[in-house]
Amino acid sequence: MKNPFRRNDHNSEQVIPPVKTGLGSFSGVFTPSILTILGVIMYLRFGWVVGNVGLIGTLLIVTIASSITFLTALSVVAIATDQRVRTGGAYYMVSRSLGLEAGGAIGIPFFIAQALSVALYTVGFAESVVSVFPALYFKLVGKVTTIAIASLAIVSAKAAIKAQFFIMFGIGLS
Repeated sequence: MKNPFRRNDHNSEQVIPPVKTGLGSFSGVFTPSILTILGVIMYLRFGWVVGNVGLIGTLLIVTIASSITFLTALSVVAIATDQRVRTGGAYYMVSRSLGLEAGGAIGIPFFIAQALSVALYTVGFAESVVSVFPALYFKLVGKVTTIAIASLAIVSAKAAIKAQFFIMFGIGLS
């Protein structure tokens, strides 16, 4: 039996390389953020915004929104560098930085916003598909899309992340 108090000058223990866990920066943060920014709102409503406020007004709105997003990202980075982010992501960081009460007050609306965004993206996708293929029924496209995405997420989170790469490639191509 080894003596735990004896110093071992010979490094005979094997070094185990760290195991990568989690989604990573690109697949867990960058890809969903880009898909959110370049998703339904930009494709389906950008022309409407330009038509209502003009090109200069639209550029001003996009600039203000981008600067708010940039400042928020800097704040999240500052918080994330001070601690290890665990399960819960943004809620975990807010609750550990501002306290459980503030974290709950921010986390509950954040959860509701995320849940409602699924409906927004599904309706936007169905609207765009029906505008390209008018023979399809809007509600049926929405239901099939919701069931397909839910099935993909239930089967595997990694499969859902890989599907995001194909979606981002398609958006970049367009």
